[in-house]
Amino acid sequence: MKLNDEVLFYHSQQQLAVMELMKVIRESHQDPTTSDTRWVSVTFEPVYTFAQPITLTQIKTHPELQNIALIKQPQLSVMPLTNSEFTLFTMHFSS
Repeated sequence: MKLNDEVLFYHSQQQLAVMELMKVIRESHQDPTTSDTRWVSVTFEPVYTFAQPITLTQIKTHPELQNIALIKQPQLSVMPLTNSEFTLFTMHFSS
C-alpha cells in the first residue's frame, strides 16, 4: 500500500462487513506493538463511513466479485481489488 491509496476497511471478527473507506497516511513501518521485525503496520485515516455496512452476504451476491480474495480466503488481512471491483464497492454499495 502506498501513501494516499484508498482502502476498504473490513470487519473480519464480528460483522463480516466492509465498514468504511480509508486512506493510507503512513506506508509500511514496524508494528509498534511488537519488536518482531516480521510484523509491519500501515496507518490509515477514515474518509467515508458507509451508512449501511456492506456485508459478506451482499458481496457474495455480485457475480463481479466472485473472484476476489475475500470470497476465496476470508481470513486474509490485506487483499488487492481491481479498479472495477473497488468502484463497485464505492459506487454501487454506498448509494
